[in-house]
Amino acid sequence: MAVSTEERRIVTVLFADMAGSTALGEQLDPEEMRSVLARYYAIARECVETHGGTVEKFIGDAVMAVFGLPTAHGDDPDRAVAAALTIRDRIQEDLLLRDRVAIRFGVSTGEVVASRDQSAGDFLITGDATNVAARLQQAAEPWGILASDRTVRAANNFEFGEQIDVRARGKSAPVAAHLVIGPRRAKARSRERLPLVGRENDLAQIQLVARRAVSEKRPSMVSVIAPAGTGKTRLVEEFLTWLPNLAPNATVATAQCLPYGEQLTYWPMRQVLFTLTGTNEDTPSGQVRDAIGSWLREVGVEDAERDARLLAATIGEAGTEGVDKDLLFAAWRSAIEATARRNPLVIVFEDLHWSSDSLLDLAEFVMQPRGDAAVLMIVLARPELLDRRPNWGGGRLNHLAIALEPLASNDIADLVRHLLDTDQPDLVELVSKRSEGNPFYASELVRSYLEHGSLQKLPDTVQATVLARLDLLPHDERRLLQLGSVFGRSFRAAGVAALEQGDASRVQALCENLIDRDLIRSSEGDRYNFRHILIQEVAYGTLPRSERARLHAQAARWGEQNAGEREDALAEILAFHYREAAVLYTALEPTSDTTRAIRDQAARWLLRAADIAVAAGATPEAVRHIRASFDFLEPSRLPRLHERIGDLTAGDTGLEEYGLALQQYEASHAPVDDQLRALAGMLMVAMRWTGSIGDRPSDRWMADLRAKGRDLLARATDSYAIGRFLAADAFFPFWIQGVRDVTPEELAEAESNSNRAIAVARVLNNPELESIALDALAGCAQAVNDWARARDTALERLKFEDKLGLYERVDAHSMVAWMSFLMGDLATADKNSAEMAARMLPGQAPYPGLHLYAWRALTLFTLGRWDEAVAMFWRVLDAWRDAGSHAAGYGLRGFVVGLDIGRARGDARLTGAAIPAMESILSRFPQNHIHRFWMSYIQGDVAYDPDFVFPGRGGIPAEMVERRMSLVSDQRGPIPEQVREVVLERATRDRIPLLEGQVRRARALATQDPAEMSLAIEIYEGLGAVPHLGRARAERGLLAHDAAEMEEGLAILKRLGDVNYLDRFAAPV
Repeated sequence: MAVSTEERRIVTVLFADMAGSTALGEQLDPEEMRSVLARYYAIARECVETHGGTVEKFIGDAVMAVFGLPTAHGDDPDRAVAAALTIRDRIQEDLLLRDRVAIRFGVSTGEVVASRDQSAGDFLITGDATNVAARLQQAAEPWGILASDRTVRAANNFEFGEQIDVRARGKSAPVAAHLVIGPRRAKARSRERLPLVGRENDLAQIQLVARRAVSEKRPSMVSVIAPAGTGKTRLVEEFLTWLPNLAPNATVATAQCLPYGEQLTYWPMRQVLFTLTGTNEDTPSGQVRDAIGSWLREVGVEDAERDARLLAATIGEAGTEGVDKDLLFAAWRSAIEATARRNPLVIVFEDLHWSSDSLLDLAEFVMQPRGDAAVLMIVLARPELLDRRPNWGGGRLNHLAIALEPLASNDIADLVRHLLDTDQPDLVELVSKRSEGNPFYASELVRSYLEHGSLQKLPDTVQATVLARLDLLPHDERRLLQLGSVFGRSFRAAGVAALEQGDASRVQALCENLIDRDLIRSSEGDRYNFRHILIQEVAYGTLPRSERARLHAQAARWGEQNAGEREDALAEILAFHYREAAVLYTALEPTSDTTRAIRDQAARWLLRAADIAVAAGATPEAVRHIRASFDFLEPSRLPRLHERIGDLTAGDTGLEEYGLALQQYEASHAPVDDQLRALAGMLMVAMRWTGSIGDRPSDRWMADLRAKGRDLLARATDSYAIGRFLAADAFFPFWIQGVRDVTPEELAEAESNSNRAIAVARVLNNPELESIALDALAGCAQAVNDWARARDTALERLKFEDKLGLYERVDAHSMVAWMSFLMGDLATADKNSAEMAARMLPGQAPYPGLHLYAWRALTLFTLGRWDEAVAMFWRVLDAWRDAGSHAAGYGLRGFVVGLDIGRARGDARLTGAAIPAMESILSRFPQNHIHRFWMSYIQGDVAYDPDFVFPGRGGIPAEMVERRMSLVSDQRGPIPEQVREVVLERATRDRIPLLEGQVRRARALATQDPAEMSLAIEIYEGLGAVPHLGRARAERGLLAHDAAEMEEGLAILKRLGDVNYLDRFAAPV
């Protein structure tokens, strides 16, 4: 196998130079000067080589040495500093030199590119570490040794002075350096693993969950969360060894996530399918699809043909025809449960922290318990998973989280003794202290000691330990690891051979050697896995960028050549390799023919991967692929792709993307239809999704955009572009209602445009466009507070919801829930929102999903089903985060549920989650925006606010007013009569019973009138508004001196856990 001549490495460079050598040369005879230099060079070379370094060159009277090349030792910074001190001591003791020369030293650690070919003699390293070492040497005082900050952090065995900022020529900023003071006792710090030691309790927990999953046929999940190298994989290996004792017929499938997993939607599920169907990567696509169908029929899945197509789509084996994500997820759950009803099923997700968001959603959905299935899912992940999914597991009773802690020192000592097969107290103690409880690190330290044969020094980091081991390998084996690392955690022998036109059988023979060295492990067929991801990362890190570019391109070409019918399945993998190659080639040789060809391929495969992601319902991944393609496409292709992102997103992002598309269409004088379509997208986002726009467009901006659209409409010929503009423009009454009343003329025009768009949609047989136009018609009804007509229009959309995409379906259900809530029909709001929310998957359609969840949360809160409301609040929070934590003004009503229940129950977790989210959203809106009304509510401010008076039909939404009045009344704050009457007039005129009840309650408290409170109670009883009813009854009992009724009301609130109100009620007035 070919040997790379250059690679990237972390090395430490030592520069030593004679101070005052020019003056010395004037004083000495040339022969004497030559003797001085020869003696100086000899001492320097001997000291450097004694400490494991290599003298790269002598430059005049300067010596440049490198530590970590050609072989890393793991402690190269220590060795370089020790060499500098030794050179200094030797010269100061030397009779020929000590009174004639003074030496200055500079030491720097960093990444360089260099050759490991010792036959070349001169390493010719390049990198900033070389320049920094030279500059530090120039700044040092005679006999002084200045070390860079990176060297100081890595060198454990020396004392250093305070930081010095060195202004070095050619550097844009000062270089942080420290003066070397001298040796000290080595510090202990480090990392990682092997035989299972100290994890018995963790193993017992997994075994207990497995027993319950098998005996009770209850789906269960175990998440093992810990940093790299703490023994997650080893723990699961031990469990799987034990598993046959519990369930001899259990099936085990592994889904291995790759380091670039966020770009690969469901790739890890391929191996699960292959295991369950008895196929493999080389099985033709047609046979894979047939095998999936046969498997599903065999395990008794009801609609095997449909689910087979869905599962094949998950891994790209079914073309790019779109499928609903909810159906796809449901198919996976049904298939897994059906399989587990026959024999227990264990699915292991390795390195799930690298997975796509969609795969995380799938894992969580599959584990929503439905019973009667012995499924155990084991997740291995680093803590980064919790950064992405803070609520991973969701508090489910069938989920167990295990956080592996560092092993105790006695456990590490047992591990070291086992690996050494002897008890060497000094070595055991040293490794135990330096490993910091990390079993992998401990095992690597022992391995390094056994190979070096030295007890004196051990590497300080896992990366250094691994590199030290790799440098001792024969060239062919080391090169194989470098090539394999290009593919990620696992690789195929055929793929490695293809990278350098080698012999696959030769590669497999070398792999057997690496298996014996415990650096890789055999998998299925000719596939191998790196024993630990850090081995792959270190091996990959040694490749120069130019070589990475070539190898990624070759890996992609090999994948294409061998894909056959599986191109869709491999699209994301090929896109990854071509993109990596294109980025590197662009930086290295931007104008070459090779670069242009690679860039074209990168764009092609990224867009194909986007198609596959959309087909699988993975919108975030699709958008990421499309954006990535921008770097490699001609400008003329970008506008349509900006439109496509706009189609897939909403809020400020969608508005920006459509705006970019329109600008670029105009700049390139694109056809009118293209411009009109992009402009319609802008109007759609700005007016239909106005609640997700932080900086509301001005009236002038909107008027100008609509006028431009009408001008384009007059010249347009494409029916879809025309229909889309008409539908978008018809949302104007809905958009303007929060600012002023809509005029009859504006309303008539909008309704006409809606109906014209509906007609166009029906001619085109485009249900999506028809749904949008109907929603615009509902918006016209909302603008005049005709909630019933708006709801009826939304129900029209649901008559053909089976033909709609997910966004439109969710929005239609949200509209029914919204209008029903305002009408006081809480039963319909509950039923409709429950049906759709139950079909929604975690992370799915977050923009409209947030709207649905918010109205459902508020409905549940009002009905007094507070525990359910809390659960829905967490879904509100998750959806907001999944949507990018955007300016979700329309979701605030859902967040206020968490705030209100948190305050009522004294639950700091709820308020601590709701308040920061609300403040983040509100910060996106200007001070005069209606959403900012919530800010004083968050602060619990009950002071009179002039903005509480809302003349006309526009202004603050009714639910905001109702919540604010409730807060003031709860805190016995005053609501001026003028405010009460204006709000009452609005509530009765617009037929908003919940708001009317709240006003009548406020009037009763202000006037001490039990009869007025009776009117509020009558409304609340009709609505089924439990927390409102409890308050009103307690307060009427107080006003009427009826202790029995007062206790009835308080009992309702006690059942809800509303301790905040109960405490206030008991407090003296």
